[in-house]
Amino acid sequence: MAVVAASAYSAISLYRHDRFGSTLDLATQGQTVWGYSHFEIIPNTVIGIPNLLGDHFHPVLMVLAPLFWIWDSAAVLLLAQAVLIALAGIPIFLWGAQRLGDLAGLAFQASFYAFWGMLAGILFDFHHVVFAVAAISGALYATVTHRNRLLAPMVAVAMLTREDVALTLIALGFYVLVVQRRYLLGAVLMAANATWFLLLLGTIMPALGGVPYRHWTYTSLGSGPVDAALNVLRNPFRAIELLFIPLAKTRIWIASFGSWLLLPLLSPLTLVALPSFLERFWNGPDFWTFHMQYSMLSAPVLAFAAIDGVARVKNFRWSSTRARLATQLALASLLATAVLTVAINPLTELGTYVSSTTAADIESCLDVIPSDASVAATQNLLAHLDTRRHVYQIPIQNTNGSTADPVAAGVDYIAIDIATEGNDSQFREVVRSALSAGYGVVCTRELTAILNKGASSQTLTPQLDRWLAGNCAGRACLLTD
Repeated sequence: MAVVAASAYSAISLYRHDRFGSTLDLATQGQTVWGYSHFEIIPNTVIGIPNLLGDHFHPVLMVLAPLFWIWDSAAVLLLAQAVLIALAGIPIFLWGAQRLGDLAGLAFQASFYAFWGMLAGILFDFHHVVFAVAAISGALYATVTHRNRLLAPMVAVAMLTREDVALTLIALGFYVLVVQRRYLLGAVLMAANATWFLLLLGTIMPALGGVPYRHWTYTSLGSGPVDAALNVLRNPFRAIELLFIPLAKTRIWIASFGSWLLLPLLSPLTLVALPSFLERFWNGPDFWTFHMQYSMLSAPVLAFAAIDGVARVKNFRWSSTRARLATQLALASLLATAVLTVAINPLTELGTYVSSTTAADIESCLDVIPSDASVAATQNLLAHLDTRRHVYQIPIQNTNGSTADPVAAGVDYIAIDIATEGNDSQFREVVRSALSAGYGVVCTRELTAILNKGASSQTLTPQLDRWLAGNCAGRACLLTD
């Protein structure tokens, strides 16, 4: 089942990437890991930060660097992501089989793979949180089976995946301390991760990034972590209200727990998922969505909690029916997952990409750009150009937070594609400015143009001429008058 899941995830991700659905996240992390493959920590020019570890702390990405020696493409990260998620399902099966039987274990493993939150993450580029998903799954298995020698490396990996995963590990320590009553281990887990979290946000990441930590967006709670914590203590009812209002948050709560037939609510293991939900719903509106990667970290926790919930339910029944009841609940949970995944339909985006012909045309134009040239590009082209030292999104993001015009910055190439951009009006002036500044068109296909500084210019396609004149926008320019 894990092999099938990895294959399916890979196929989905590569299809999206090949049709130019990949965006900023894959390009950003791809450039940095490509740098690691050359044994360097290079400035991340995609988002304009001297060291990407100052944006999110994920040194674990260094282990993926050798993959670029095999395939020099950011797409290799998508394959790694598929494998990591597939591996995360194995501890779920192992514990499910141990507590409830093999069939129930397989059902919960399948529920994890088919969970709408996992599929939504797969359909949103590569994200370093997948390392945490696998590590947390392994750490939970080590915790519930009292395998401390496995717990230590899983916790260590999770600590190196992202700064805020430390909050989930603090919750895991709290579970070990209060529920399992392993006081020393629980206290050490909590103290170590609390210290680690504060060091990362206050000292390590600002030193690496050259700027203060820039992902504090909990403005409804306070101006910083201390202020927010005090506000939660002063007005806990307001803090609780913020977890469910507006209604978009409540829908995600229902879909998250409903996918597991509400069984996690019967288990104290659900406490481990609480930080990821608090962080999400106390944050800004961008996080209140069924899409992207925001539901991935809580998924293995809910799976383990659901297994524990079934184990608790079956203890209320006579022994002759316990095994059958466990299997029935596990299969019912799988059915609930399938129904909600179909209803939410996170894969609907697959039908919105450019055609294979258009994708081939875009790729043929990108091939004219030398690997050592600097290039500024529209967002959906970036992940196909990021195995280089100087690749920029348009407008160029500077390290001081300002933006710059690619022509003024003097980049060697400008790559524009309006078939993959939802808002293309901002790029007209870039093209006009480049043409007037001596850039020439070196490749053009339908809605794609590659401009090179100082090159003799080709003629733009009729579609791009109409677009540049402001007579059409996006893919509508493919239509004839």
